[in-house]
Amino acid sequence: MPLLLYSYISAEILAPFFASLLILNGVLFIGRLMQVVDLIFAMNIGLTDFIRLCVYLSPKLLLFSLPMASSIAVIIAFTRLTNDNEIVALKAAGVSLYKMMPPVILFAACTALITGYSAVHFIPAGSTAMNNLFIKLATEKINSGVRARRFSDNTGALVIYAEEVTPRTRAWKGVYISDLRDKAHPVTIIAARGTLTPHLDRMYISLSLDNGTMHRTDGRLTQTIKFAHYNINLPVKPPKLIAGVGTSRSSMTQEALLKAAHNPAKTPAQRAEFLSEYHKRLALAGGCFILTILGMPLALRGRPGRRNLALPVGIGFFLLYFICLSIAESLTMTTILPVGLIMWLPNIILGFITIIITRSTAAEGWQKHKLT
Repeated sequence: MPLLLYSYISAEILAPFFASLLILNGVLFIGRLMQVVDLIFAMNIGLTDFIRLCVYLSPKLLLFSLPMASSIAVIIAFTRLTNDNEIVALKAAGVSLYKMMPPVILFAACTALITGYSAVHFIPAGSTAMNNLFIKLATEKINSGVRARRFSDNTGALVIYAEEVTPRTRAWKGVYISDLRDKAHPVTIIAARGTLTPHLDRMYISLSLDNGTMHRTDGRLTQTIKFAHYNINLPVKPPKLIAGVGTSRSSMTQEALLKAAHNPAKTPAQRAEFLSEYHKRLALAGGCFILTILGMPLALRGRPGRRNLALPVGIGFFLLYFICLSIAESLTMTTILPVGLIMWLPNIILGFITIIITRSTAAEGWQKHKLT
């Protein structure tokens, strides 16, 4: 009986879970994509790079879609069982709420592990890969924009002109550059050769120039400097709208976050930021587990023939949890309480609420069964 019951409940949960996960990921991805559609066309992202972009976005989206889809799946499954009077039949057969919980707990543990693994491993890897992709795209954009005997302003404040461009190596000969990054003191650079070198670890592109002169003006004064080798570093900042890759913490491993959090050279506020990121990733997995378990008693509180409010209430708890987690993250910068305690406080509160609702639902269902 238990194995058959557990298999039946698991099958009821898995179908809406995969459907919800697919729909939520699609909606979240379209929302992110609409924010950066101009960037995609500006950087001329091809099909291969677009697919890579989608893959790198997925781990960040899973942090929101997995817990929500997991909770929704449990709510939908037990709401259907309630509306079809199957829960009443199970109660009549002596099956209590607690006897139905093992498959829900196992399912919650699986989704929590996937959420935690995604937060700890996939997001840092995706953020690093995203940074590398933007470096590659930015380098290609500059290289493709610089053509022989044509002015190019693909770098923004730099206008580049080259007499010759080698197709295979993309090296430039007879280079003229107008540097307008400091508009009060414009710089003109003339060099015999120039090349682009991407630096993935520090997120910048180095424009290397050989055998040239640099002309700088400051009011009525003009300064000319000869050089054998000169580098112009162009930082590449991926947009923060894409999966949070604009922050350095998102690409750090758990070990690196802990090391930075205990670095005495950093300020207390900086150490708190790294430590809060460390605990946030783990707390999200715990939140996914609790939200999934909470979906079961919420659905069982409904009655056949009546409108079940479990789904909107469950979504409300989900939104409230993430709001509290964001508040907790901001509080770590302004309080003397331990960072770990603050970051895990939303989980603790939600856990107590889940225990209370579960016990109340189980007791209510048992009393009604005895009365009948």
